[in-house]
Amino acid sequence: MTPQVLKPWDRQEACEVKHAAWIARRSPATIRAWAEQHHIGRRIVDGAWMISLPALLMLLDDDRAALNAYLAGDRRSDAFEAYRERANRFLPAEIT
Repeated sequence: MTPQVLKPWDRQEACEVKHAAWIARRSPATIRAWAEQHHIGRRIVDGAWMISLPALLMLLDDDRAALNAYLAGDRRSDAFEAYRERANRFLPAEIT
């Protein structure tokens, strides 16, 4: 199964690697590695990584059940909605 990260594309869910690094208190290189290893992000048209903020929070919380459901395409569960609401606090004002 192909992980359904940022599919369908939702700009309000995505953030740049540097923003994700700041939130996670990790380096951009770590975030890119996590994006590949844990499928919390995807490359967009220009080759840059975009990170799913809810997926990043799931990974940081070690909530494997929620992350696996997200990667399977679940965007309607209570868990996803809770992570999405939390993620919205970290998004720049021009996106929300």
